[in-house]
Amino acid sequence: MKPFQTIGTVISKPEAVLRKFTFCVLAALLVLSVLTAVSMASPPSLTIVNADFSAIPVLCGGGFAYQSFGGDCNSPNPQQDFNSTPGFGWTYLLFSGNGVTEPNTAFNPPSFVGMPFTQAAFLQDGASFVLQAIGGFSASQTYALSFYLGSRFESDPADGDQTVQASIDSQVIGTWVLTSFTPFTRETAVFTVPTDGVHTLQFEGLHFGDHTAFLSGVAINTVPEPSSLALMLAGVVGAGIVRIRSIWRL
Repeated sequence: MKPFQTIGTVISKPEAVLRKFTFCVLAALLVLSVLTAVSMASPPSLTIVNADFSAIPVLCGGGFAYQSFGGDCNSPNPQQDFNSTPGFGWTYLLFSGNGVTEPNTAFNPPSFVGMPFTQAAFLQDGASFVLQAIGGFSASQTYALSFYLGSRFESDPADGDQTVQASIDSQVIGTWVLTSFTPFTRETAVFTVPTDGVHTLQFEGLHFGDHTAFLSGVAINTVPEPSSLALMLAGVVGAGIVRIRSIWRL
């Protein structure tokens, strides 16, 4: 069998094939290691109680209910006391129309198909609020708020032309202008806090009148520092290259 000539050594054909196979396997393992490092670097999230508004079922027969302001499911506007129910987590302020809906109700929310939640909060009219105090913040961290936001699939007389504002302790971190027939879309806002500890996340509807927005799937994650992520990936890649070179020289 005629050997392959290389600089400083002679490699037989079977050995060359074996080395090529070994190199391909190690390269694949290196890629897998990088992907694993990226997944391990996924930012930790803060604890939000009932982030998808689905912990407390809607009891009213129509599949939606306003936060109770003295009525019940038999009221002209069906009402349920979410605020006082253990595990709800959020607080609705009683200035305007707000509550919880299931899919496919007379409120005409966006489609829930493919969404990671089965209920959503609705903000109808201006001065409609839902808020929650959240612990575990650090003043040294940067955070990313994410949530799904959509509007009413109706245009006359009620519609989805609502504007939703998110704030942390009354400091606005994002504003989203909606029009009717907006499907659930994942929205994000990056922010920081001035002190460690507990801070209050609030969503507010700004447009007065019969204009409704829907939100669910709320999360707050820390944003990893770019330098830390780069160092981690560089370490994994460097270790992989050293290993491949050592195997290649065997």
